[in-house]
Amino acid sequence: MEKIILIAIAVLASFVFLVSFGTLYAQTHIVEGNACSCTLPIPLLIPTFSSLGILVGSVVYYALTSRMEKIAEKRSGEREALLKLLNEEERFIISKLIENEGKITQSSISRKLGKVKAFRAIERLRARGVVKKERYGKTNILVFTEEFRKAFLT
Repeated sequence: MEKIILIAIAVLASFVFLVSFGTLYAQTHIVEGNACSCTLPIPLLIPTFSSLGILVGSVVYYALTSRMEKIAEKRSGEREALLKLLNEEERFIISKLIENEGKITQSSISRKLGKVKAFRAIERLRARGVVKKERYGKTNILVFTEEFRKAFLT
C-alpha cells in the first residue's frame, strides 16, 4: 500500500512539475514577444494540460481505489469469520455496534433480546475484552474496546 501511495505522489509531483515548466515556457515566449512562433501554440496549452491532468488524476484514483477495495473486502471477510465464532446474541450485539459506529445503549439491546439474555451476552463480551460499559443516565452505553474498535470499524 505504501508503494502505491509513493507512486501516486510521484506521478502527481511530476504532473505539477510539467505544468509549472509549461507555464514558464509559455511565459518566456510571451515576454520575448514570439508567443506565436513557439512549438506548441499557447491556446493549445490549456486543453493539453487539462486533459493530461484528467488522465493523471484518473490513473491515481484507479490505483488507489482498487487497492483500497481489495483491503476492504479482505477485512470484511475477516469480520465475518470473527462473527461466526460468537453465539447469536453476541453476534447481534456486535452487528448493532458496527451499525452504530461503535456505540449503543444497553437498553436498546435489552429491548431486542430481553434483559437477561442481553445482560449475559454483554457480560460475556465484556469479560473477553470486546466491549466496555459506560454509565449513560439511567442506562449504560456499550462501546468497543480500542483494539476491537480498530478491528471492526476501520
